Amino acid sequence: MAQDVSSRTRGPLFWGATLLIIIALVSGCAGEAAHPAGLDRPRKLTDTQKNRAIEIALNTPEAKAQLSKNASYKTNIDWIALIWKDSGYSEMWGIDYEWETDLNLASPISKGAVFYSRVSINFGEPPTWQVVAAINPLTGKVALVEEYPYRTGPTPPR
Repeated sequence: MAQDVSSRTRGPLFWGATLLIIIALVSGCAGEAAHPAGLDRPRKLTDTQKNRAIEIALNTPEAKAQLSKNASYKTNIDWIALIWKDSGYSEMWGIDYEWETDLNLASPISKGAVFYSRVSINFGEPPTWQVVAAINPLTGKVALVEEYPYRTGPTPPR
């Protein structure tokens, strides 16, 4: 009686390959959720990279919702450093695009901080709403989007 080769080798090979795929998926998903890839330091961006980051930020659901209400907006690009903890961030620093002269960068930023291009979109004239997106300028992936009413000046006391 001829023995089916696929059933004889399927056991160890099939389960070994399945285990490797599961490990790769779990480690990849867990890493992405807890720590979106970014840069280890700020750097100069080309005009193409800046324009691409702005375009990506304008295409986030948060920005699109504001664009449907108010087509008037201004953008700004600088840097943001984040410390990731679990599925969110635990520390954040805003850094000028010209980071070499930014005093925020002169103070110690926690080891393990990840840097992203920060695109701020101010909607309205005068501005009434702001959408901020943290984007990896090399991959174009969005790491974080926040939105809130636009305000200037110090944070009011609680």
